[in-house]
Amino acid sequence: MEKETLKTNELDATMVISEAMPSEHPSARGDGEPELFDDCPRFARRFQFICKFAAGGVGVVYKARDMVFNRIVAVKTLNDRFKEDAEANSAFLNESRLNATLDHPSIVPVYALGHTEDGRLQCVMKLINGTSLDRFIDEIRERYDNRKISPLQEHHALISRLEYFLKICEAVDYCHSMKIVHGDIKPANIQMGKFGEVYLMDWGCAHRIGTKPERISGTPNYLPPEFLTEKTVTPLIDVFALGMILFEMTTLLRASQSEEDRTTRGCLIYDPGTYSHYLPSLKINERILAVILKAVNPDPEQRYQSVSALAADVRHFIYDEEISAAPDHLLRRIFRILYRNRVKTAFAVGLVFLLFCLGLFYQSYSASRAERFHAEEAARRVTMTAYTDLLANAVERRFLLAQAQLLLFADNLIEDTLENVPRTTRFYNPEDYRNAETSPPGMVRSEFYPNPVNLRYMVRTPARQEGKELKLNDPKAFVYLCNKILYYDLSSHDVQENREIQQKLLSPENVIQRFFVRWADGTRYAYPGTYDPPGTEVAETLWENDIAVGRKIFWSAPYSGQVGQCRIAGKYPMFAARDRYLGYAGLELRLETLLRPLLRANLADPVHELYLVSRRQGSILQISNGNVALVREGTVLPHGLSADRIRSLLAELKQSRRKLMITEVNGVPYYVSFAAIPTMEGDLLQMISAEKMKNHVHSLPL
Repeated sequence: MEKETLKTNELDATMVISEAMPSEHPSARGDGEPELFDDCPRFARRFQFICKFAAGGVGVVYKARDMVFNRIVAVKTLNDRFKEDAEANSAFLNESRLNATLDHPSIVPVYALGHTEDGRLQCVMKLINGTSLDRFIDEIRERYDNRKISPLQEHHALISRLEYFLKICEAVDYCHSMKIVHGDIKPANIQMGKFGEVYLMDWGCAHRIGTKPERISGTPNYLPPEFLTEKTVTPLIDVFALGMILFEMTTLLRASQSEEDRTTRGCLIYDPGTYSHYLPSLKINERILAVILKAVNPDPEQRYQSVSALAADVRHFIYDEEISAAPDHLLRRIFRILYRNRVKTAFAVGLVFLLFCLGLFYQSYSASRAERFHAEEAARRVTMTAYTDLLANAVERRFLLAQAQLLLFADNLIEDTLENVPRTTRFYNPEDYRNAETSPPGMVRSEFYPNPVNLRYMVRTPARQEGKELKLNDPKAFVYLCNKILYYDLSSHDVQENREIQQKLLSPENVIQRFFVRWADGTRYAYPGTYDPPGTEVAETLWENDIAVGRKIFWSAPYSGQVGQCRIAGKYPMFAARDRYLGYAGLELRLETLLRPLLRANLADPVHELYLVSRRQGSILQISNGNVALVREGTVLPHGLSADRIRSLLAELKQSRRKLMITEVNGVPYYVSFAAIPTMEGDLLQMISAEKMKNHVHSLPL
């Protein structure tokens, strides 16, 4: 791009900037048309040239007399520099043809097109007696110099200037309706007539909407940023340029898009902090400032999407109406309506005064009622959130106790394993427990196990591969250790060793279902001794070998036991000296006992719908009718709830960082709250319908 194309005061400068090929122009000829100049008549006899009217780097405009109609016209032609330039001649012809297709009072009409004796193209147009918008603004500034202009005077003058701006918008809006974008709207290309006429000049950069010219055309300071990068012709190009012109007509100053030009232009168009009026004593109206900022927004999505929308806001500003760029607040809307209907308002004052006392009473009553409603609502929210937290804390305490029992179990296992005391003891394998003839003595039945169990011996599954095995030295010591763990009390750290293990292990109050250990070589021990069919969900959960090797307790997802109750397993990796991995110790726990606080709360207060969601695999437990049930995928719960819906409610609460929300479940409003249970890596979700929540009193039978 040549430097001369950046001069905004040069006639037809944009013709050099565009450098468009004939096929790119919106009025380019189609196939089969005659050659470039064959259909253009000669003008030598019809037009008598008077004088040169204007000149620029590309074109020259002459005054001439039309001998046929006896009128003064303007004749535009290329200067000598571009006389033999086929590309420039093609662009000149296309521009003239495009101008001739446009019919609008603010677009200069084309009378004829021809060429001189030496073949130079000429375009005959209406002669505009006036001045450019550039000069128009300069003349206003000259009149303002050394004069004191009041804000009211400047406001009226601004309204007059905006009337001209609306005429420009009408011309551009017409062009857009013809699917044509001007592409070079600037003060130098706008002519002001002596009788209030406004003309949009210079169509050398015009393109059809949606095209992508090979070269950027237009004046850089008046082009939006997205056109310089994407090069796609859209109406937003003209909207941005009109925003720049609106700024100049409002402030009487020049603006620039680059920080480098601020010294000469004074204002950075994207920075409202630099905006000022030509007269420092005058301030720019905030509403017209909002219109400017929206028109020149660097983000095309935030800009006016059409010229008509921009013109509508300017027109609303002129008539002191609400504008979309800066919507009125409620009070201002009221004052605006009152001002427009001030006669009717005067008659209504008496009635308003009579109703004033009644209005005050009603307002006070409504405020009191709303305040009472909000207070009751806040109390309900706080109460429900606290109730959920209390239930979650009660479950958390029980998991902490189980965690302490697991750690004690693992520590004792490590000590027993590392003892170098040889002992000869009897171990029973799973197949031994399968038949009554081979099972150890003392087998008993219990509702918690599908097969008979033995409380004196454990079951061992040897490793399938040969190698050095880590073995328990004494199964009796193992049973004694389990007895000790069963009676471990976290609150008092009291180990009650004298009670019978049978009374505790088979008791419904006991949370531990079984003890188990898996050594690194694959050898497995479980207590109490019993036969477990291989391939069950219980076996896969207890003996899976994919826990993370680290000094952290691993909790499995809840699963169904072999007799239908819900279970959960905790595992803890064991290490010897120098971080040698020994294997993991584990406890299988009865969730019906572990979640006893939730079961009691549900029985005492069935209004609460409780769900325990494990973060591992998203497993869900439903607490209903004093029972714990595992929610399978596809299961339809009360009120049409599903597992996915419960998980989405929990995710929505966490994402919003709220402890409680009100949402609809199948059209019924519900209060939904949650509380985390960190130890088990899960969350407690509680739901109560809004109708039942109104007069509900929470009970806490923990």
